[in-house]
Amino acid sequence: MRAWVSRFRSDERGVATVEMGIIGVMLMVALMNAVDVGRYAFETGEVNAAAQAGAQAAYVACDPTHTPATLNCPDLEDAVTAAIEATRLGSAVTLKEPVAEAYYCVDTGRELQRVAGASSKPLTCSGVANAAANATPSLYLQVQVTHAFEPMFPGLTIAQTFAPAIVRTAWMRMA
Repeated sequence: MRAWVSRFRSDERGVATVEMGIIGVMLMVALMNAVDVGRYAFETGEVNAAAQAGAQAAYVACDPTHTPATLNCPDLEDAVTAAIEATRLGSAVTLKEPVAEAYYCVDTGRELQRVAGASSKPLTCSGVANAAANATPSLYLQVQVTHAFEPMFPGLTIAQTFAPAIVRTAWMRMA
């Protein structure tokens, strides 16, 4: 019995196969992670492009001299929906909320601050903290879209920790 154990311990046949198996599994897991993370990044870009396309479609479909578009453009939602669904993701990307429009002022930190709804234009940005002197409010249209993301390898990659919905917002200055 001792001789058999001694022979077994000194036998190195197949060691390379076992090592390759272990390394191969690690490489496959790394590859699956790369694929899922890459898909997530790509789809995030596609969702962002869809939001931008929707905002651009709103500007093209609605006469900018007759703002606000949400009140004066009956084809607004249809034009935005058609534009976002014309992207590579098709109908898998949808409007998260109806197209929104309001008056905003830019503060000194270059952030938009909402000052009024689309139906009542304020004359100045005086009510906004840190607004530029003599600034006038501008009408901005907001398009927010969403897309459900599902990892290709659920339970095996870090992509399962990502948000299940990719949400992106695009803004378009209307007036």
